[in-house]
Amino acid sequence: MTYWIHIARSIDRVTLHKDRCAEVPSSTIGSSSDFWEGGWFDYPDKERALAAMEQAGTTDQRLCALCKA
Repeated sequence: MTYWIHIARSIDRVTLHKDRCAEVPSSTIGSSSDFWEGGWFDYPDKERALAAMEQAGTTDQRLCALCKA
């Protein structure tokens, strides 16, 4: 299962989502991201996604309440 993290630097938060979560935009493939805005990033397993969340540099780390990631 693929996991997505959404880094929102403007509000200093990173959120973990499952691949079929309704909050994951369908146009994430090929989308751009930058340091100040953050972006959506996919990972092949939960362990790698959690490690990326820790390295995201945000103070608020959340698991999606909608998909129960």
